[in-house]
Order: sequence, then C-alpha cells, then structure tokens
Amino acid sequence: MSLMLIRTSTSEGITIVDLDGRFGVECAEALYATVVDLVRQGRRAIVLNLRGVTAIDAAGLGALARAFEFLRTNGGELKLVVDCDEIRQMLIRTQLVTVVPTFSTAADAFASFDETLTASIMRGYEQQAVGSSLV
Repeated sequence: MSLMLIRTSTSEGITIVDLDGRFGVECAEALYATVVDLVRQGRRAIVLNLRGVTAIDAAGLGALARAFEFLRTNGGELKLVVDCDEIRQMLIRTQLVTVVPTFSTAADAFASFDETLTASIMRGYEQQAVGSSLV
C-alpha cells in the first residue's frame, strides 16, 4: 500500500492542497473528500499542487476530474500545478489538461485567479499550514 500526504493551507482566499507520494486508487477518495470538505468550509478557489506526486494512475486522474466537476458545480475553481513531464503527458493524453487549468508553478496558478495577486500571497502560502493528513 502506497501512502500519499495531503496538506492544505490558505492564503488570501485561495487554498492550496499539496500532494506528496503516489496518487493512486488508495488515495483517490481521500483527495475528493478533502475537496468536498474545503467547499463545505466555503473555500471555492483551490490549487492542487501535484509537484510532489511521484506517480498517478487512472483512479488518481479520475479523482482530479471529479474534484474539478464538484468545484465547478458548486461555484468554485480548481487549478493544477504540475512540473513532472510524465504526469503532464498523462493529463494531455486523457485531455484533462484541456478542461482543468494547469500551471508549472504555484505562483502562476495563484495569479490566474486574480492578476493583481502579489508575492505576499506566496509568502502566506509558505507560512500558513491549515492541515495535513497521511493516507
């Protein structure tokens, strides 16, 4: 069984969910539940940071699609941060990259919510941990 760490933090109304480890069938439901909980707390601007993901399978891709659709249905926005070419290629092959806005850095993802965001948002992101779980 593979473990994936899910950490959340919020700055300037944007929540970032950092994922570390293998994102597969064992963890897909935990990510979806995290997104549902965030929306229930009133958080509608969410960045999923996949930079720490070492591998992703069909269940992980499905969880991304479900999270995107859930947020969109509930008036929210989901952005992805991906810097691994292998994961980016999987997003391209499954055409998720054409639906879910995807960026190379968290700063670019943050800025896409509102072009007036400044570096203080990123400083807040780095300093303010809201929660984490190991699944």
